[in-house]
Amino acid sequence: MKSYISKRYVLYVAVIAFIFVFTMTFFNKIYNTVEVFKANIEMQKIEKQGYKSYEVLDGSFRFSIPSSWNSWEQKFIGGEIIYNLNFMTPNKKIHGFIQVWQMEKPLAEFLEESKKAAVGAVEFKEYDEREITVNRKKGFLIRYSRAKDNEGYIKAYEAFLDGGNGRIYRASFFTDEEDWRRYYPLMFNRIIQSFNIK
Repeated sequence: MKSYISKRYVLYVAVIAFIFVFTMTFFNKIYNTVEVFKANIEMQKIEKQGYKSYEVLDGSFRFSIPSSWNSWEQKFIGGEIIYNLNFMTPNKKIHGFIQVWQMEKPLAEFLEESKKAAVGAVEFKEYDEREITVNRKKGFLIRYSRAKDNEGYIKAYEAFLDGGNGRIYRASFFTDEEDWRRYYPLMFNRIIQSFNIK
């Protein structure tokens, strides 16, 4: 009798465990499908609104950003940053800038010095750096999360390209970690790939 009950008990536990695993797997697949579907809708909205093209520095640099984004140029004293365009989405969830720097040091050295200066002053939750090529220009893509002044984290997506002649081209995108969406890298990469450097 006891053997029969324990076999039944084991069978019930196994069936419940199987149902639980099956449900979780099915739920995750549905959730992922919904997330991809929502991302596609958001990307289609952005594509429909179109992109605004910029041609700056006597036509030596062209790029485009979504036309609905608010943008404004900003001048810097000192001469290193020779062009700066700030931008922000209408809902204020994404902000950043596109810059051109005039530097006498190689891009890799510039990035290494920037990272060393930030370590200690900035708490990184994650940090990833990889080499990229955009329209035959070599550079680096850096993704990281850093602590905000108040609670929470800011997620950053930044591209740095070596344009030659001592010029560094930079695109930086920032958003609160809780506002991050899966399709953001697709949108950011489209902007980065629009860089045309002469």
